[in-house]
Amino acid sequence: MLAMPEIHHIKHLREKKGLSLSEIVRRHANVNKYGKVTVDGEAFEVHGIPIPKRVLVKKEWDRFMVLSQEGEVYLEAPRPYTKKQRELPWKDILAEWAQKPRVVEYSRFRVYLPEAIRKYFMEQPKQTASRIRGVQKLLERYTVYEIAQWLDKYQRWDLTPHEIGVLMEAKRSEYPAKWEEAYTPSVLVDYETDLHVYDQRLCPSREGGSRA
Repeated sequence: MLAMPEIHHIKHLREKKGLSLSEIVRRHANVNKYGKVTVDGEAFEVHGIPIPKRVLVKKEWDRFMVLSQEGEVYLEAPRPYTKKQRELPWKDILAEWAQKPRVVEYSRFRVYLPEAIRKYFMEQPKQTASRIRGVQKLLERYTVYEIAQWLDKYQRWDLTPHEIGVLMEAKRSEYPAKWEEAYTPSVLVDYETDLHVYDQRLCPSREGGSRA
């Protein structure tokens, strides 16, 4: 369901601007020299494209997308009036950091990066660029918070991103931890059924058992 400000905005565009509904939901915009595009009066940073650049903005009632003329999605985020928190595009941010590792310390996104990953990047300055690229690749399988949680837990600042990925995958593949519950009588905890005895009861003639 559309919010009231959104309804008024659409009505204004149709009546005053003469736009069709299809034109309203997909309109052109410009990414300025600072790499930002304005949607619903708020500036959003778009990563990984040459600037300045003309793009398409497709709006839905709760989200919007910034696309190339060919339909490639540059950015997808909640619309400002929904007040929903936006997930930062860490893969794009890390791609930029990998090209200029020294900007990490001064980037405005640094404060949003989990402390464990910040420490991992800066632990060995000569490896900062390769570690950024490696963590960027890990983001294909894990969230930035999962990686930070693993680093916090195991404190393995010496490992390469590839080695961290191998250990994280191994941990994910482990047999699930035993479920704690209080309903099974203690005498039956860890009790293993003797299938040979079970087969004797089920088919006494085949197993050499005797009928009761």
